[in-house]
Amino acid sequence: MPFVTGLDRFLPAFFGRIHPRYGSPYISLLVQAIVAAVFILLEQAGTSVKGAYDVLVSMAIISYFIPYLFMFTSMIRLQREPAGQGLIRVPGGRPAATSLAALGLAVTSVTIVLALIPAEDEPNKPLAVLKVAGLTLLLVGIGALVYIHGARRRDA
Repeated sequence: MPFVTGLDRFLPAFFGRIHPRYGSPYISLLVQAIVAAVFILLEQAGTSVKGAYDVLVSMAIISYFIPYLFMFTSMIRLQREPAGQGLIRVPGGRPAATSLAALGLAVTSVTIVLALIPAEDEPNKPLAVLKVAGLTLLLVGIGALVYIHGARRRDA
């Protein structure tokens, strides 16, 4: 990912550099390895290997499901707009589309909340919740900062 964002100028151009001998995006790989090591150390703090794995899985679930929140919300919002030429509406029209999107939004929200609940065998439950929520917010925040920085560079 850092390699592609370096090519697209969302990160500095050196992230898109290729190693002259091996043909690999060596700077991107090194940065990604360092960031992954930092996240692993933060996840491991105050818990077992299983606890760190549970934190990682919960973070993945939450970060993968956040786009679905936007998708279902957008579907509800777009029902106000008239369908353009060549577009096909959800069978059942506006009521069906809104109901299905609301159901998807509810299920996705419940899944995210359930991902925040630590395992029963977790010795320090508040720390586990703090790690999952905090590291997920950090991950999403880093992504947002990269996007904002890249958008400003592209517009300039």
